[in-house]
Amino acid sequence: MNSQLVKKILLKPIIEAPFDAKSVTSMLVLATLILSPDISANDAFPVTVTDDRGKPVTVSTSPSSVASVSAFGADTLKALGQNATGISTLQHRKSVFLGEQVHTAVDLGEVHEPDMERLTQLKPDLIVGLQQYAEPFSGQFEKIAPLLTFDLVTLEDSNRSISTLADAVGKHKQGIDINAEFDRKLNEYRAQAPGGVSVVFLWHWADTIYVFYDHHIATHIMTSLKAEYSMGPSPTPELKKPDATVLSMEQLLTLNPDVIISFTGDDKPVSFHPVWRRLKAVKTSRAYRVSDQYVMTHGPIARDMVLRELAHLFYPETFREPIDIPAEARAKPLVISEG
Repeated sequence: MNSQLVKKILLKPIIEAPFDAKSVTSMLVLATLILSPDISANDAFPVTVTDDRGKPVTVSTSPSSVASVSAFGADTLKALGQNATGISTLQHRKSVFLGEQVHTAVDLGEVHEPDMERLTQLKPDLIVGLQQYAEPFSGQFEKIAPLLTFDLVTLEDSNRSISTLADAVGKHKQGIDINAEFDRKLNEYRAQAPGGVSVVFLWHWADTIYVFYDHHIATHIMTSLKAEYSMGPSPTPELKKPDATVLSMEQLLTLNPDVIISFTGDDKPVSFHPVWRRLKAVKTSRAYRVSDQYVMTHGPIARDMVLRELAHLFYPETFREPIDIPAEARAKPLVISEG
């Protein structure tokens, strides 16, 4: 818009209205903000936010290098139009759902055992981590850069943490918009979902199987899609954690859902057990192995992928398969070892 025209629009009510010093001052400030060519993103800094430790964290200038000691930080930054310069791994693998940025970012080591030497060499302006893993190293982290830690389990945790990180990097409105758009999409998919399907979400660690309760964000998405979550709620619903529990194969057979969603941190087949062949989901080829966006679902990109892929896996006749998910991160048939 032509600046002279903007001036006329902004100043017209001031000129024509009865004199009010407060109103005139407000309008002139607004006009200055809109018309000034010198306002930059750095004018939002320093900014202070409070992380999930309850600790105020001050970011002095717009961070050009952010170390993500979790997938969440890298995910949220990418959604905000910025790439993390360093990313941690889970079982020595970077999060493939994040696409090309995992190849260019510095490998910061395992999320629970960060490589402090590499992190120091990276010289980030901000470090983002998960509270359960980052807090033991907080003193070391804070010698390098300001630290934000997040306690992530539920959808509410996801929304709050996205907003906080967006504020920390000077992108307040984008954070609000990202959460509002996911809420809109979740409601849209809920309205279209036919229902009538049962599901359970497993995490394999060596030969032990864990099953998530229904308050974890990924299972919340499942129930939002009108799926019956076979495991149900935590026995301690007043607590966020534990968000999962050990599950025996006999218990899994009792649940016997229509769909099994399963995460393993490596490429090996799931350990053999005769119960697998008796499960409805295995017999009907509806047992799926998924990538780590399902266990680290709290970032904007991960939760959007999980919503769209689950919708297709649950109701393939209603929802199209999302083809924009990187091939390595797409759900695949669950492979069980021969014994």
